[in-house]
Amino acid sequence: MVTTGTTAARRDTGQTWLAWVVLVAAVLEVVAPVVTANGPGSSPGDGSGPELLITPVGWAFSIWGVIYTLAIAQAIAVLVRGADAVPRRLQIDLVVLYLGGTVWIVLAGLDSSEATAGALLVMLLAAVDAVLTTTRAAIAPRWLAVLTGASVGLYAGWVTAAFFLNLSTALVDATSLEADGLGWQIVMVVIAVIALLAVLVATRGNVAYAAAGIWAMIGIAVTGSSDDTTEVLVAAVVAAVVLVVTTLALHVARRRSPDPAPAA
Repeated sequence: MVTTGTTAARRDTGQTWLAWVVLVAAVLEVVAPVVTANGPGSSPGDGSGPELLITPVGWAFSIWGVIYTLAIAQAIAVLVRGADAVPRRLQIDLVVLYLGGTVWIVLAGLDSSEATAGALLVMLLAAVDAVLTTTRAAIAPRWLAVLTGASVGLYAGWVTAAFFLNLSTALVDATSLEADGLGWQIVMVVIAVIALLAVLVATRGNVAYAAAGIWAMIGIAVTGSSDDTTEVLVAAVVAAVVLVVTTLALHVARRRSPDPAPAA
């Protein structure tokens, strides 16, 4: 019985060669826009297709700089600390996530919102599993746990919001929905917030995940304000407030809980 448990634990332990793959994949998605056939490109979630009423303001996408920096820093930190500090499952998730980001950049050059939405769906699944794995894992030392929670959480939160933006542009391109149609886009914001809240609760209030979702809603609110679309502005502001309140409530609940949860 002990042998079986030890073997299972070893299977879940991160591998050094995978740690190197994670680092290479993290760097690749940063340099990919520079080396694509169409020259410098965009980042996943910038949107491929028509501008929508719920497209975040341009400067909101600068969050990718922080996401990429944290991803590379976390990958280097794991190599320095030792790959056995993180779960193997997390490493695999990050490889899929980062390579998915590279594929998105390539597909964006083809101007296919359907293809980019497909790539973002893969990224979303990997990112959500990564942040949930991070929540469950006992990563040590604490500084590495905090860095990993911040890196994975911020990436996952932004990809969650970005997926619904790209899905919306794909729907405009593939169906009769209009880019200036207000009602269905408000519904998409609501669905995005529900998804964000579901993952946020599952992570016990990962602050970085919440921050990315709130940042996306702020970007949408600014767009609504600029376009004089009051409904979009109100929906985005309410969504941001709900995310803030939920995050605070989860952290209060964690402090009162007798069982300490892994740091996020």
